[in-house]
Amino acid sequence: MIGFIRRRIAIKLTLTLVAFVAVSVLFAGFYLGDALERAAVDSLAQRLATGARLLHDDAEALLAGNAQRPEAYLWATRAAAAAGARVTLIRPDGVVIADSLVAPVNLARVENHGARSEVSTALAGQIGRTTRRSTTVDIPLLYVAVPVQRSGTMKGVVRLALPLTEVTSSFATIHRVLLAGGFVALAIAAGIGIFVAGRVTQPIVEMEEIARQMAQGRFDRRVPVRSTDETGALGRALNAMAASLQQKIADLEHERAKATAILDAMVEGVIAVGGQDRILTMNARARVIFGVPSRGEGQPFMEVIRNADLHALVRGSRVSGVGEVSHREVRLLVPAARTVEVNAVPLVLTGEEPGVGVVLVLYDVTALRRLELVRTEFVANVSHELRTPLTAIQGYLETLLGGALEEREHARRFLEIAFRHTERLGRLLNDLTDLSNIELNKVKLSLGAVALDEVVDSVLAIIQPRAEVARVTLSADVPRDLPAVQADHDRLAQILINLVDNAVKYTPAGGAVTVRAAAAGGGGVVAIDVTDTGAGIPPTDLPRITERFYRVDKARSRELGGTGLGLAIVKHLVIAHGGELSIDSTVGQGTTVRFTLPCERRLSERQST
Repeated sequence: MIGFIRRRIAIKLTLTLVAFVAVSVLFAGFYLGDALERAAVDSLAQRLATGARLLHDDAEALLAGNAQRPEAYLWATRAAAAAGARVTLIRPDGVVIADSLVAPVNLARVENHGARSEVSTALAGQIGRTTRRSTTVDIPLLYVAVPVQRSGTMKGVVRLALPLTEVTSSFATIHRVLLAGGFVALAIAAGIGIFVAGRVTQPIVEMEEIARQMAQGRFDRRVPVRSTDETGALGRALNAMAASLQQKIADLEHERAKATAILDAMVEGVIAVGGQDRILTMNARARVIFGVPSRGEGQPFMEVIRNADLHALVRGSRVSGVGEVSHREVRLLVPAARTVEVNAVPLVLTGEEPGVGVVLVLYDVTALRRLELVRTEFVANVSHELRTPLTAIQGYLETLLGGALEEREHARRFLEIAFRHTERLGRLLNDLTDLSNIELNKVKLSLGAVALDEVVDSVLAIIQPRAEVARVTLSADVPRDLPAVQADHDRLAQILINLVDNAVKYTPAGGAVTVRAAAAGGGGVVAIDVTDTGAGIPPTDLPRITERFYRVDKARSRELGGTGLGLAIVKHLVIAHGGELSIDSTVGQGTTVRFTLPCERRLSERQST
């Protein structure tokens, strides 16, 4: 309730007015009541004094004649009935000889009244008056005592008393009228307060509502100004402030949008961290690198990006000093394995979050490091692949030059071995040349409609002698009504020869190699599968099986005369045809290499469209 009152100006004003009227009415009521009560007591005292004077002569006679108590009691009761008050007759020594409320037999127990204030005043020759609770009848009474004297001689005191309830009962109606008037005054004050407070606070309430809407971002709202007083001036100032804020916020939003667009367009990731280790901004590239769905503004840096190296870099950059650039290469494992080069620059901040912040600029060098690794591996593999046959050729030639040339039988065998190694060198160089030309787009494909069954049959005929030697069964499952594919006939044959030859090489005796083809992708492409029952490829080797010179079993591959470039050439040729290559393998069960080619019909429809 107190909080509700504090939040309402109209209620405060109304309660203030009502409280002021209530205090005024209260003080006025107390003053009037007290004044009326004192006036009534004074009037009643005068009435009692007058009655006591009327009883003066009778009281003097009784006191002078030493009347007996019963006689005096009868007089007191008659006088009390006539005066409507309690009557007490007291001798100068303070002894009570008659009391209208005390029987004569009980007068002996009544204490001496000479010390009573009203009696002592009357014995002094003046009218005494007081109000107290009677010890005799145990009720509050108003006492008025009048001296009884003759020729200056004090004969005694006659005292009249009335209960104060006689006074208070006479004021009950007056009190009710005053109370009712007070409530009416409060009601009128409350009504006036509500009316006046409503008129005064209504513009302020409207301004408060408009200000709340402005705080929510609706700066197009304006306060209606209906007066020229202070309230109207406040409304005009609020409208001017809203217009100024609207313009400034629009400018800030424009600048922020430009900065955000520039940051999001950067290929580098940018993260700004405040002095309290909370993210100030994070561009789109940084969110991609760390797999963060939002900008994370205001969130703790350690909760959004969980990387100990980056946290250490941020702390070290703050210590290094403003203007110095800290550099570190960080390896990320989630959401994907990446190598990131990070530059950190301290940033002095002011405002809501003062302190030294840090700006992190991240360069994704994963591809660069991978290329460096591939280049290193390529150079090492080429050197190794060339060194092996060259070493063999050199060794056999030295043997021949050392005298084995005269032994015709051994000389011929040595020459045949050297010849096979030169053939291997030739195949290796040819494959390298083909792969380089394909990657550099120097190979021009003569695309046309190619009947897949004819190409498969010709490829199987080429590989059949080698398969018979290895005791591997070749078979084909290519429907004759399969749509023609859009491909280069010779390059398609090269793809199939590489795949079928590899399958035969790595399939043990008694195994089988099958070439299948079927329409896929709603009839828009043809999928060709080359399946063998060989040893299979371990899952860890599958992602790299199409890289140059990558071999699962290096010794066996060289034994079989492979260059390690066949699948790399196949991959690039398939991509050049607009197809896709995938490899599925289970160790001990075999391998399936699948590639797709677009149908000649789909391509012709696309061209016509």
